[in-house]
This record gives sequence, structure tokens and C-alpha cells, in this order.
Amino acid sequence: MPIRKIIKFFASLKFAVVIIIAMGSLIAWGTIVEAIYMDAKMAGEMVYHSPLSYFIFAMLSVTLIAVMADRWPWQKHHIGFISAHIGILVLLAGSLVTKYFGVDGSISIEIGGKENQITVSETDIIVYTSLNGENFKEFYRMQPNFLRNPPSEKKPVTIPFPSGDVKITEFYPYSLVDSKVVASENTDDGPAVRFQLMNDRVTQSEWIIAKKGQVSELPLGPARVILTKGDYNYTGGNVLVLRPLDKDRVGYEVYLDRLRKMVNKGEARAGDKFNLGWMNFEFRLLKYLPYSKQNIEYKKRDQSSPEAVSAFKFTYNGKEQWLGANSMVRLFGDSEMYVVTYGNRRIPLNFDMQLKKFDVGRYQGTMRAASYQSVVAIPEANKEVTISMNEPLDYKGYTFYQASFQEDQMGKPIASVLSVNFDPGRPWKYLGSLLIVFGSIHLFYRRWKKARSANA
Repeated sequence: MPIRKIIKFFASLKFAVVIIIAMGSLIAWGTIVEAIYMDAKMAGEMVYHSPLSYFIFAMLSVTLIAVMADRWPWQKHHIGFISAHIGILVLLAGSLVTKYFGVDGSISIEIGGKENQITVSETDIIVYTSLNGENFKEFYRMQPNFLRNPPSEKKPVTIPFPSGDVKITEFYPYSLVDSKVVASENTDDGPAVRFQLMNDRVTQSEWIIAKKGQVSELPLGPARVILTKGDYNYTGGNVLVLRPLDKDRVGYEVYLDRLRKMVNKGEARAGDKFNLGWMNFEFRLLKYLPYSKQNIEYKKRDQSSPEAVSAFKFTYNGKEQWLGANSMVRLFGDSEMYVVTYGNRRIPLNFDMQLKKFDVGRYQGTMRAASYQSVVAIPEANKEVTISMNEPLDYKGYTFYQASFQEDQMGKPIASVLSVNFDPGRPWKYLGSLLIVFGSIHLFYRRWKKARSANA
């Protein structure tokens, strides 16, 4: 087929109509998928960034080039037409640059703390290994796309281990975590205490769990709860120290910050309660387990939700286990230990950000946030700026927006969450948009001028 006929075919109106229908159908299907799963990421992976989508837009690019080539040699009146078509191609190129080189994530910074890594929606599976339980080294890393290529019993995803491969056989895009603390018969497991804190305004129940021989600390706004079998060195603050005594009893020590000393001491069994002296709080011991373990189950959901996480099932040495997003599991080989982590990918920011101050305004009479802002410092630039909901920060090509914040059980802010965007394709998209606008204006101007001449 001569090259001219090929150009005519791709530049034909029939082919253009097919591409337009395909694009419309793709957008409609993406909207439906997003509505079904209530998740833009699912729509992006399954529709907008699928091989079919890239093929359709590749054919659109071919059509645009063929239409311009069909008009060759170009004349002066083709300026607007050529400009608009080139603008669309530049816009598509900018979108590709953003997709493969851009960053869209978030960064969480504790008040007074520093952070230099961005958390993005993509996930990694990383395996660390150690011979002595210390000095872990990265052993294996995988960047799976289980949304597009889900594992199954027939086609498992394999992670090679010297002592037996890990085979991933099932994946839940959305699941709810059901965590229960239960009694253990293994004396190598640590203790757990379930308790309730009550005053005139607040009633809350919590578990605190400690590994054998270790200290566990649970921050509760103006106070801390410590679970330990060993000695505790008080350094200030409102502190409740819980110390397992036997299979039924827990010892307790209450420290008061304003007096800087212990103000109460005793023993408690399940059902006992005593006053803490902080904001009129009363402590009730609900349950005590001298040896405990956490049973975690992942219940599949059909749609996304703020509480939902992804999870996968794997088999190691004949035993099935589940691992959810942003969690880890320990596996043991013949002479080594492995830690398998599954979580959101973290990308280096290449500079530090420090949260100096965080302010939140509340609606009168409620705890609902009306406004909030972060005062952050960038040490390398020796600058301090305020990021609010309407005032982002631009630095080194990154744009930081005030997105949300984290608070403790008492409603006190403890960290700021900033949305981070790095878009190297933005200049391309701006240029493409300008070319399209210029080309459209030129075309309408030419037609207006031609009509005016005809009516003269």
C-alpha cells in the first residue's frame, strides 16, 4: 500500500469517528468503574492507564499526525489548524511525562519532628534477613501491581527464599482489618491489658500489649500508659505504670506531672478501678492476659473506604498467612529470620522539612476543624513558611498543600499531613493548552474574516 494511501486512511473522517467513539467509551467505562469501586486509583489502573487506553491514545496521535501530513505542503491558512493539532500532541506528551516521572503523594510530619520522604499510593514488598535477629539487610524487593495482575492459586506470585519459596496466591484490593487480642499458651509471648478510662466527658477503651521482656508505651494525650515487668525510671508527665504480677494481678503506679512524683500505688484485678488524678479520669481494668497474641483477619470488601486496606494471602512452608498494607510479618528459616513488609512506597524528598508549629481552628462549641495550618522550616534554605489550606508552598519543583492532620485519642493534634505534587510534565501541558487555544482562535478568526469578506 503506497504511503499516501496509508496517510489517507488514518486521516479519514471514518477513522477519526472510530477513535472518538473509543475515547468516549473509555471515559464512560472509567467513570463506571470509579463509581462501582469508589476508588479513582482502581479506575486509573484498570481503565485510564490500561494497555487498551494507551493504544487508543496512540491511535489518536497517529490520526493527528496523519491529518497534518495529509495537508502538506502547508499554507499560511493552515497555521491555526497545525497549531491546535500540535498542541494536542504536546498535551499528551506532557501527560506521559507526568505519569512516569511525576510524584503525587503525601508527607506526614510530627510536631517538632523532621521528615524527608514522600509516601505514594504504589506499594512495595520488601524482605529483610538476619542471622541473629539484629543487623537486618534487604534481601528482596518487589514492586507488584496486583490490581492489574492479581495472583491466584493457578498463577501464584513467587518470592524466592533459600528455605522455601513464598507463594502469593490471593489478593484483596479492599479489606477491613479485624484485630483481636487473645490468650496465648506460648510463654514466650508478652502480657496484654485491656482497660477503660472514664471522666464526665470521655469514655474510651484500649489494649496495651508488650512483647516479652520489653516495655510498651501507649500515649493518651495528656498522659502515658506504660506496660512493663521491669523497673521504670520516671522523668516527668502524667504516667500510669502497669506491671504484671501473676496470672491474675497487675500492679500499678500513678505519677502526677504537677507534683513530679508517684501519688498512688497498688494492685488490681479484672473489674477493679481507681482514680488517676488527671482531669478526673478513672481507670478500670477490664481484662489481663499474662501471655497474649494478636489474631489479625482481613475481611474482603467490594468497595474502597477510608478504613479499607489491601491485603494478600501467601504460603510459606505449608502455612497460609495474610499480610495487609503497611504491616509486616516474621518468617523463620533453617538458620535465619526474615521480615516481610508490604506497604506504600516511600520516595526520598532530597531535603528535610521540619514542622515547627501546627494551628487548628475549631467550629464554635465543637471539635470539628474549621481551618488548620502548618509552620514548616526547610533547614537547607534557612527559611520558615506557613502552609495553609489556601496557601501552598512551592520549593524545588514540589508543591506542598495542607491536606489534613493527625490527632491523639484526646483530640490533640500530633502531626500535619501535607499533599505533595511534583509535575515535570506541567510546562508541556501548559504549552500544549496555549497552542490549542491559539489554534482555535486563529481558526475562528479566519472564518470570521472570510465570512465578513463574503458579506462585503
